[in-house]
Amino acid sequence: MAEEIAPGSETKELSIKEEYQLWRKNCRYMYEFVSETALTWPSLTIQWLPNHTTQDGVINTSLLLGTHTSGNDTNYLKVAETQISADGTATANSRIKITKKFENTQEICRARYMPQDTNIVGTINGSGQVDLYKLDSEDKLSYHHFSPHSENGYGLSWNPLEKGLLLTAADDGLACVTDVLGSYKTTVFKSSTNTDIVNDAKWHFFDKSIFATVSEDEYAYIFDTRTTEPVAKYHAEGSKGINSLAFSPFSRNLLAIGSTNSNISLLDTRKLDNKNGTAGLLHTMMGHTDGITSMDFSPHKDGILASGSQDRRLILWDLTKIGEEQQQEDAEDGCPELFMMHAGHTAGVTDLSWCPFREWTIGSVADDNIVHLWEVSKSLINDPLNEEVDPSILE
Repeated sequence: MAEEIAPGSETKELSIKEEYQLWRKNCRYMYEFVSETALTWPSLTIQWLPNHTTQDGVINTSLLLGTHTSGNDTNYLKVAETQISADGTATANSRIKITKKFENTQEICRARYMPQDTNIVGTINGSGQVDLYKLDSEDKLSYHHFSPHSENGYGLSWNPLEKGLLLTAADDGLACVTDVLGSYKTTVFKSSTNTDIVNDAKWHFFDKSIFATVSEDEYAYIFDTRTTEPVAKYHAEGSKGINSLAFSPFSRNLLAIGSTNSNISLLDTRKLDNKNGTAGLLHTMMGHTDGITSMDFSPHKDGILASGSQDRRLILWDLTKIGEEQQQEDAEDGCPELFMMHAGHTAGVTDLSWCPFREWTIGSVADDNIVHLWEVSKSLINDPLNEEVDPSILE
């Protein structure tokens, strides 16, 4: 019996293909470089490793990836090598090449290296199990395995200020902090405050005791590991669930949360309360058309936020442009803080990562099995319309 085609599905597929072709045509105007590498299985995670070398004008660097095989093959944490031109003139092969694979029992939902020891990588998988790997090891298995959760997890964050503290969160509604140093891996904090799936959890950049969680229950909570109860909360009413969060590495009181309803909310953590959770909202950014899946602030530029979505888009936001006046034709392209839209993925974006040693350079992965590495065009960054006006010339 012939398979029925849902009404409009052919048009949608053609539309995605046409959008991709249009994006490819315009790449030379938007990027210094952009590379696409097809994987055998989709990766739900990506992170640039900070270690790199430069030779003959070419930067040699590596990234962390994972696999999601849906039980059809062994799952792996993968290390991939790539090249970037150091000055834009040297020829570099920016397609990625897998150089190491470490086994896991489930799909890798998130993989992150420890900031104080980049040889150690933590992963959380589809059963909420956590594995620790040493990248220089010849052993293809993790050197430590523990199960702080009973269900699928995406929250994974190393404390940037205290070595060995690993924060995890999962569908079982728990947020856990584990001290992974020493022979015994100790759970030093556990919270079941959220009443639904905890989609993300991250440490604060300025206070080693502070972290935040976001959940399907529409709440963002701020925790202090020195107390058992959350110290503040925010209720994103109507969000249909909060999927992702990001603390600013420059502004200690700025927190961004991304929701299922496609909105990104900017919060002032000083104004959050622990009563009804309605205070603290600074601004709401609208530009995506589907749920937010991942967010991260630029480690190099204050006020630059990247967000990935199920709408197949990755948007760069410039928070310094919020509230600027726009011409009508500009307003039709989006709000003033929408700096750039990366539209090259043909399926929902699952994760993104800023390159730690090169400004305006990002890696992103999606359900289309494609890894994108790209650098924003200098012509966009240096556009006079994007430059601040010296107040003295207005006098």
